Amino acid sequence: MGAVENRRRTKLVDRQFQLGLAVRLILVLTALFAAGIALAFAPSIYVLATTNDLKSLEPAASEFLVLHHRLWPAALLSLAGIFIYAILFSHRIAGPVYRINAILRALIDERDPPVVKFRDGDYFQPTATLLGELSEKMRTSRRIPAAYPGVHPPPGDAK
Repeated sequence: MGAVENRRRTKLVDRQFQLGLAVRLILVLTALFAAGIALAFAPSIYVLATTNDLKSLEPAASEFLVLHHRLWPAALLSLAGIFIYAILFSHRIAGPVYRINAILRALIDERDPPVVKFRDGDYFQPTATLLGELSEKMRTSRRIPAAYPGVHPPPGDAK
């Protein structure tokens, strides 16, 4: 049980799930950011590509440079923040799934399952309640001796 409790202190409970979710989220958001940045740069690029008049080129070029200096750092900072948020958010999912797996593993190995406790804010709280009821039912059913003819339970175990 100690390994499960120590696992609660790590930020990556299920490395594959959490990093996979964060990377997929970053890929999708990068595509959306790229589309937004393309839309922001499009008017300046159009003017620069189609105009030969120097009076029109100078404002478009300066606008292009201003956008270049302001948008890229903001986009990179936003993506880094979203990646960190995805890791923290997925912790609320991966932690309960890890605990559920530990309980199911104990049941499969015919051991008494650990007490089901999820952190406040974790997802799957109703599942924790159901697993708690199942664990208690399994513990109770293991304590009740099988009723065999001629076999008497040891003293103190009868209810």
